[in-house]
Amino acid sequence: MNKDKRTRTLKLSILFSSFGPFTTLIALLMNTTMTQFADFTRRTGELVVLILALIVFRLLNRDTITDEKKRSLRRIIYMAVAVVLLLSGVLLVGMSIQSVLDPVIPSGNVWLGLTIAGLGVFFNGFFWFRYRHFNAQANNTVMHTQSRLYKAKTIVDISVVVAFVSVLMFPDQWVSYWIDLGVTVVISVYLLYRSIRMMHESVSQ
Repeated sequence: MNKDKRTRTLKLSILFSSFGPFTTLIALLMNTTMTQFADFTRRTGELVVLILALIVFRLLNRDTITDEKKRSLRRIIYMAVAVVLLLSGVLLVGMSIQSVLDPVIPSGNVWLGLTIAGLGVFFNGFFWFRYRHFNAQANNTVMHTQSRLYKAKTIVDISVVVAFVSVLMFPDQWVSYWIDLGVTVVISVYLLYRSIRMMHESVSQ
């Protein structure tokens, strides 16, 4: 039963995340914030990792798979999550540097992006606690990596909400630029830190 619940949760994760790349692409076309572009790239990479997690979970639960193959699969899923977090962090660092060199006040309609991020806080927070609960019941590589991924997703979405609210509160003002930049830097540092931790855990498998 636990296996079935975990499989259903993985499938639900993919279902809810599948809307992210499409909706954030539309939102990206509606405003000029650094945060929005990074949000689109991050959600697309995360969707790929979620699909990979489901595949790995099913393979790990096959009776015919060898211990060596299991270790290899565990390393793969840890490294996949680490790479997504790393690429997202590096992208944000590059965008921050570009923004400092060519500063532009964020503008445009951020309501769609704000709505998506707000829903992300709720749903990602739910999956974070759900995966953490599963992993606490019985330590599992896929549940553990997904718990870490959704923790990062929740924190990032909270940061995105802060950035978009600043654009609404201070439209066409430089204060929104500095908040947007500050949030971008904070997110990038966090993502790079988490990616290094995940890479270390991948090696230790």
